[in-house]
Amino acid sequence: MLAKLLPLPLPLLLLLSCVACHTQSLQLINCNATQLLALKDVTTLSSLRLYNCSWEQQKLKNAIFLRFNQLLSLKLERSQLNSLEDYALHGLARLQHLSLAKNNLSVIKSWSEEPLAALTSLDISFNALSRLPANGLEQYPNLQLLDLSHNRIEHLEPDCFYNLSHLKHLHLQYNQLQLIAVTYFHGLHRLSSLSLQHNRLKQVEATSFESNTHLRSLRLEHNLLEDLQFLKDAGLARLIHLNLSRNSLEQLPPSVFSKNFELQDLDLSYNKLKGLLNNSFIGLESLERINVSHNYLEHIAADALRPLSTLLQLDLSYNRLNSLPEDLLHDNNQLKQVDLSSNQLNHLHPALLHQLTHLTRLNLARNHLEEASWLQQLAPGLNRLALRVDLSSNRLQSLNLSSLIFFEQVQLSDNRWNCAWLVKHMLRTPPTALNFARSWPMLSAWSVQQLLSIKGIDCFDGQQNRSIVLLDVSAARQQAAPDCDCQESSNELYTLTPPLTWPRIRTDRFDSRSVIIWMLAAIALAFSGLRWGQRFMDRKERERKLKQNQDKQQLIKVEA
Repeated sequence: MLAKLLPLPLPLLLLLSCVACHTQSLQLINCNATQLLALKDVTTLSSLRLYNCSWEQQKLKNAIFLRFNQLLSLKLERSQLNSLEDYALHGLARLQHLSLAKNNLSVIKSWSEEPLAALTSLDISFNALSRLPANGLEQYPNLQLLDLSHNRIEHLEPDCFYNLSHLKHLHLQYNQLQLIAVTYFHGLHRLSSLSLQHNRLKQVEATSFESNTHLRSLRLEHNLLEDLQFLKDAGLARLIHLNLSRNSLEQLPPSVFSKNFELQDLDLSYNKLKGLLNNSFIGLESLERINVSHNYLEHIAADALRPLSTLLQLDLSYNRLNSLPEDLLHDNNQLKQVDLSSNQLNHLHPALLHQLTHLTRLNLARNHLEEASWLQQLAPGLNRLALRVDLSSNRLQSLNLSSLIFFEQVQLSDNRWNCAWLVKHMLRTPPTALNFARSWPMLSAWSVQQLLSIKGIDCFDGQQNRSIVLLDVSAARQQAAPDCDCQESSNELYTLTPPLTWPRIRTDRFDSRSVIIWMLAAIALAFSGLRWGQRFMDRKERERKLKQNQDKQQLIKVEA
């Protein structure tokens, strides 16, 4: 049950308090300490939320929740709290979830004389914390989730996470950390996910994660990292998700991922990488998804992706690649999605994709490709009916359309089509899988406004830019048909070219009737013949059976 209390007269407040005593969940909005203390018989409450409430001197008094000893969840959010007295949470022995989000707290304490042993979730996000003191959280020994995001934390004191041996999820994103020291996360043996994105990190000291052997997710995007030597820490051996996007990485040190053999997702986008070497990804034998988009890649070594035998998704878009090694993807035969868009590729070797039998998405948009003959050299076992190819915004002049008709979809918009080729191949209906992103068979023709909105396909005849527009006037009459049920006027305002139809040949009515009569007579004779034949066969069958019976009777008499 949800109750909302605004500043109310005392009798009405007491009445609501009697109702609240029989509820398990209570929410107070725009309340104050007096209203909270006026509630009676609150021992049955298991959940209490105080939202946008006001407190004397923006401070929470000692033992204010002493009577709420059955609470499992307590939320004091957006209440302009500056501080809590040392024992403000005393008496909440059963509390499991505590949220102090969106206040003005600058210091974090235990706020209880006795340990809150049942507390598993603590949210102090969106406050004004600038530091974490040593032993500040020791009264929460069973804490599993700690959210300190969106604060002003610049550094962490040694032993600030002391006694949090059960902590699994730690959120420190959107703070002002510049360094991850060796002592910060020491002792967090069960830590599973660590969020450090949107800080000012320039350095992560070696062995910073030595004791975090259960860490599965590490987010470091939106920082200032230039070096990744910390990834060789043995404590990161079980890492599955690693996000290094939007840092200042210029190169990948040799074998930098050699300890991350369980890693499945790696994001290196929006950095300053210029090349991928043969030893860049050694050790990533379980990697399934890698994103190296929005870098400065100009060169990829032929064996750079060879260790990634389990790779499913590869994103190399928005780089400066103008060529790719012939055997770059030969050891990545599990690939399903390849994104090479927004590069400077002017040619693809026919053997590049020859091993990709599971490919479903291939994006080559916004490159400099002038031909696509390599599409005919795809893997023989590839299911082309499930393949989507994007070749838009290239420099293609012509295509072998017969090699594309069995694809699920081919995007071909914004290319430099040769006008002669376009007219030759587009005068007939193209395969439905091809998408030129232009409505080139225009079905229009009776209004100036519609004529001005005609679209076509741009093509090039030498240096002259043209747009081919094909009009199908056979459908214009259908588009121009009035919506009403009125009679058609013989004096139409807009005369249309009649649609093409089969020619009508005048026939003599007498000849037509004769033909029909002779056909009916022939049918009658045919049926008569069939009926006579059937009777003749039936009579022959009866005579045969009668003769057989007579022969049997004579044989019986002779034997007797």
